[in-house]
Amino acid sequence: MQEEITKHSEKIYKTVKNSEHTLGEKVKEIIIEICIIVFAVTLSIGLHSWSEHRHQQEEVSVFLVNLKNDLKIDIQNIDNEKEAYQKSNIAYEKILALTPLQLDSIYKSKNKVNFPIHSHGHTMNIGNYEGFKSSGKIGYIEDEKLKQKMLTYYQIFVPAQDEVDKMYNDFLFKCFDKMIENADKPEEKLYSDPKFKKTVEFLVKLGKNNIRVYNENTKPLAVELIKDIEKELNK
Repeated sequence: MQEEITKHSEKIYKTVKNSEHTLGEKVKEIIIEICIIVFAVTLSIGLHSWSEHRHQQEEVSVFLVNLKNDLKIDIQNIDNEKEAYQKSNIAYEKILALTPLQLDSIYKSKNKVNFPIHSHGHTMNIGNYEGFKSSGKIGYIEDEKLKQKMLTYYQIFVPAQDEVDKMYNDFLFKCFDKMIENADKPEEKLYSDPKFKKTVEFLVKLGKNNIRVYNENTKPLAVELIKDIEKELNK
């Protein structure tokens, strides 16, 4: 392109210096050469912009394919976590329902009360999203609704899920602390202790709340995002 501009610029210079042409002919030739230069520059800019845009959209397509796979794994992880919460809640509710007499009978028969241990941690796949965002390429996504849903999911719902899981784990560790504090006492006394039972009650409430968060917030938006991504990829 630089060579073309130089070539036509030299023609303009030669036209100006050409003593055989009239002023009108010089003006006409100069205008033609200028138009050619302007057209060439405009075409070059257009082709470059088109090529850059195409490359950006190719990057977006690769990102969306990877993100769709991440979201599918997220949904599976969410279902697994919900199942784990439900199982733990059922077991904790059984413990809470035990009377002092039942507890005494269990331990006299040399049996044990099973206290389930299932901590909940970071289960969402955010690597692809964070990498694309940190590279400043989120703006390449042209579907504004898709982009906003994506931001809502990763900037609001995923951190909220992490937070409710953390709260649950905190209460679970409070139960462990209580067990350690009463390690020198019979376990049947621990399970009938009002403070311990209240802690377990809150643990069950948090478990049910976290299942609600998964069901009403995180999972539905993940499902929506997959559908929107598929529409975008099929355009």
